[in-house]
Amino acid sequence: MNESHETLVLRDEQDQLLKCEILRQVVVEDQTYALVTPVDAVIKVLVWEGEEEPSQPVNGDADMEGILDEPDPEELQAAMPTIQAVLGELNLTLQQNGFDILTIQGELPAVEDEDVLEIGESDEDAQEFQLLATFFYKEQKYGIFTPLDPILIYAALPEEGDPYLLTPDDPPELFDQLYALLLDLDEEVEDEDED
Repeated sequence: MNESHETLVLRDEQDQLLKCEILRQVVVEDQTYALVTPVDAVIKVLVWEGEEEPSQPVNGDADMEGILDEPDPEELQAAMPTIQAVLGELNLTLQQNGFDILTIQGELPAVEDEDVLEIGESDEDAQEFQLLATFFYKEQKYGIFTPLDPILIYAALPEEGDPYLLTPDDPPELFDQLYALLLDLDEEVEDEDED
């Protein structure tokens, strides 16, 4: 059964938009908050730093070894036409959204085991990503990845005014409270499924 979700639009400080769907909502101290995810598939563009000790082999392929790192924002922006062209070959359309989030429209290729990498600062925060494509820009190798799990974002839905993204400047206890409430909702759903 396909569940349809209500959508909302978040705006960043540059008035750029990010369209999201609302997964669930909770009320904390008379304020409504929502757990949302971008409507379109999120992508991450990373650069291979080949001089470092290999730490990210993909299916034993030496060409895929190296340290994955965030590219310089200016270099990434300059590479956008190349990224668009590479994605175009996969019938995917690149979109630049608010909050420096890149998304794509189109049907993603099937997930193959050899294209799945765990990426993160540590084992605790590592996430699984699907490698969609690689390309070279200014003699550096880049990878275009999409997370296998949806990107989850907390947003506030005030009674008056536009919805807005919660930021690290918001109280940590608010995030703890929202996490606990939404985790409880997850458990309720699991309990209902078991009944």
